[in-house]
Amino acid sequence: MQQNELAQRHSPVLRALESVIRLEQVLIELIVVALALLICAEVFCRSFLGFSLMFTDEVAGYMLVAIVFLGMPVALSRGALFRVELVLNRMPPGVVRWVQLLFNVLSLGVSLMLLWQMVRLVIDSWERRIEAPTVLATPLYIPQIFMVLGLLTLVLVLVLHLTQGVADVRKGANHE
Repeated sequence: MQQNELAQRHSPVLRALESVIRLEQVLIELIVVALALLICAEVFCRSFLGFSLMFTDEVAGYMLVAIVFLGMPVALSRGALFRVELVLNRMPPGVVRWVQLLFNVLSLGVSLMLLWQMVRLVIDSWERRIEAPTVLATPLYIPQIFMVLGLLTLVLVLVLHLTQGVADVRKGANHE
């Protein structure tokens, strides 16, 4: 069942999560466009004007981090992440429900550990005023915040999937 179907059937909290996911998707789309424009500008400057912008690699790297971390919860909520259809399609439905439940539990555990470490990293970067050793001298907590936001949303999506998985296992056990 897709995330938006769940949001229609359940609480305002689920609808709020779907809104956050849509916002993240729009932000990713804007970042991809900005990344393409930045790379085109760098190519134009190097090819026709004979100089480099000098910050393209740094900013493009930050954009890539934002795309990856904000994209994980979007992809998972749309059913496009962490799936091995070739294997799942060959299993009985009852086994698939249990495998997905186990996977969601393990994914949630790993995601919570990563979130905890990323929050510690952002706090450390903030307190120590760590900057990138580059031309822009970007405070590193700025790109690291995207990692925390993406992981936080991923955790929320995994909790949603976990609760739905428990309900599916219970429903499947009652019908078998």
